[in-house]
Amino acid sequence: MKTKFLLPLTAALFLVLAVISGTSVSRRASVDTFQHIEVFGSGFQRLKHFIASALYLQLDDYHHIEMYQGIPWYTVTDYLPQMWLIARLDPTFTNVYTDASYHLAINLGRVEEGMDFIREGIRNNPDSLDVRFEYSYLLWKTGAGSGNEIINEVLDYRTLMRRSGGDTDRSYNEPSSATLLAEVFEAKTDSLNPYSLFYRRRSFFIRDAIREGLYYPYRTSPPPDFLTAENTEGLQ
Repeated sequence: MKTKFLLPLTAALFLVLAVISGTSVSRRASVDTFQHIEVFGSGFQRLKHFIASALYLQLDDYHHIEMYQGIPWYTVTDYLPQMWLIARLDPTFTNVYTDASYHLAINLGRVEEGMDFIREGIRNNPDSLDVRFEYSYLLWKTGAGSGNEIINEVLDYRTLMRRSGGDTDRSYNEPSSATLLAEVFEAKTDSLNPYSLFYRRRSFFIRDAIREGLYYPYRTSPPPDFLTAENTEGLQ
């Protein structure tokens, strides 16, 4: 009989002692659970960024191996899912947005998908100079944007560039953006836009420098067919 009640009584005694000791300890030291979660979350973000970086470097190697082997890499689609995965792992990984959107819109001709992807990059990285420039460039190159949209996007990029103290990572985008503006303005030679004359002159300077081999302003080329006088009515 005694044995029958001994075990429950012992358990109850230990439960009471645990509550008392727990209360005493909690008075002396408190645990910040949110801080622990925050530290865990920060570490998890670093892990995701590390994985995204490793996946991107793998793609870069893959790309250069294809070039070395003479494979037309600009037709390849099998690494697009990996680019999408990188963006999901780390939405601040701007290179994947600029690379994948260009590959989709220009190399593969999937303009709508490419523009959607670069817009996602802007939403996730509104202050990224390379993403903002890439968006304005793709609007111009693909014909996805009107003249006014291109002008506004390039000016937004240049405003952000001034606030940032210059585009130090991709300095060639500054002259390239001036050329984009000039070519849009030149599509309508009687433009009354106050920036028009300045950027026409700036563009002439840049083109002279290119001819002299002073620098290469990256991906500038003759304006696309959609930027002709008959297609730019209303552009001011």
